[in-house]
Amino acid sequence: MWNENVLEQPTLPLSGDSRYLTPLWVSANVERPCQSDSTRSVTVGSEVQADSSYRQEIQCTIRAVLKLLFFREQHLIVQFWSPRFDGKHLLLTTIDQPFGVGVVNEQLCIYRMASEKNVFRLDTNHDEDVNPPVRAFMRGLPEWTCDLTNYNKKDFPLLDSAIRCNLHGYLALPVFDSIKGLCVGVLELLMSSNLKDFAYEVEHIHQKLKIRNLTSPQVFDGPALSVFNERRKNEFNEIYGILKVVCDTHNLPLAQTWMMSPSASYFAHEKVLEKSCSSFNTRCLRKVCMSTAQPFYVRDLSTWPFMEASKKCHLEMSRGVAGRALSSHGSCFCGDATKFDEEEYPLVHNARMCGLTSCFAIFLHCVEGNNDYVLEFFLKDSRHVLAMVQTLRHSVKVPSGFELGDGSSIEVVYPPMHLSVNKTNTSGSESIMTDSSDPDYANVTDHWPSTDDGLEEISDNFTVADLP
Repeated sequence: MWNENVLEQPTLPLSGDSRYLTPLWVSANVERPCQSDSTRSVTVGSEVQADSSYRQEIQCTIRAVLKLLFFREQHLIVQFWSPRFDGKHLLLTTIDQPFGVGVVNEQLCIYRMASEKNVFRLDTNHDEDVNPPVRAFMRGLPEWTCDLTNYNKKDFPLLDSAIRCNLHGYLALPVFDSIKGLCVGVLELLMSSNLKDFAYEVEHIHQKLKIRNLTSPQVFDGPALSVFNERRKNEFNEIYGILKVVCDTHNLPLAQTWMMSPSASYFAHEKVLEKSCSSFNTRCLRKVCMSTAQPFYVRDLSTWPFMEASKKCHLEMSRGVAGRALSSHGSCFCGDATKFDEEEYPLVHNARMCGLTSCFAIFLHCVEGNNDYVLEFFLKDSRHVLAMVQTLRHSVKVPSGFELGDGSSIEVVYPPMHLSVNKTNTSGSESIMTDSSDPDYANVTDHWPSTDDGLEEISDNFTVADLP
């Protein structure tokens, strides 16, 4: 067991949410100078590692950050892995690095000592990266799992030791210098719980690092944050202009943009390491997800909370109105998105609270950047959808470098999803697929007005029957 001089007892807050969470017993500053560590730098991949004095400054900063952290359970350990020289080799080690535990017990002490015995070289080409902190450091991307048994032992050398110490949930976060942009090490978190998501831990650590001019990956890092360059900036400016014109012309309360979620983390599942999005939630595992991108236009400020909620949500491809537009590379409309269930449309409760019902989404492709988007519009009056499509066609010009999805055949969705899905041709016809087993849902008007002059008459065509 640790003696009382190794760990500093945490100060318990007297108020606020933190008083219900677990602070860390943080290691005291007992670093022993490494004789072979000289003042020099080396490039690892694209990262330049600084001299020993800089690393000591980072260690002090990490120790201060650990004292600011609070977690959802007690049986956990957080430890920092840092690069350092040993002779001619650059190593990643947790020896003499800051660490903290939620509770002082023998199991966590044993795991800490086992971790200190494992040192990994960074200045060599590995056929296989041998542990999560090394992979997180070299890739600059987090690695996590809800259960350590999802790892092969070759990918997690301390697997047996962790399980014996009742540690199951796992997260490795690369830490960056906010000013220099360098990866300075990896924060590793192990806990007894089999959490289905690490969103709280990832965001909490990010916020506390930010106070000390360090940073780490965030939850729901969007496409704009992952790959942002001058070309992408120009695309976003063009898209914003399209959203603004359409919303102002038809008095729409809100429009926003969706993109494919980038692969921003690695997840261990069934003995395989797989790329995943930045939700840090098992719900997104092995699914193609969509995230909101930066271009949005809010004309009605009462819908602002919905836009903010969208930033923190991933949609599964082919789910909801936007997902179906992306999967078909076409367009999709729903007269009342608030009647979706939460599995189909995770934002349904937010839509209800903001009074958003009618929703139209259409695919948009940027030819030069080869990027795919979905433009999502919320309407106050569903009768205006055809006129809105015409405005979109005039706004998205071929010379702009964008190609609009098929708006001449709009997929019309009636929640619940199993009731019916209609294909509506804006030139004047509608093909209908209904659930023939239920005659109550078979009575659907099968013709739309042949011209836009008849828009006032089509509102009834967006409903099948009263839904339960």
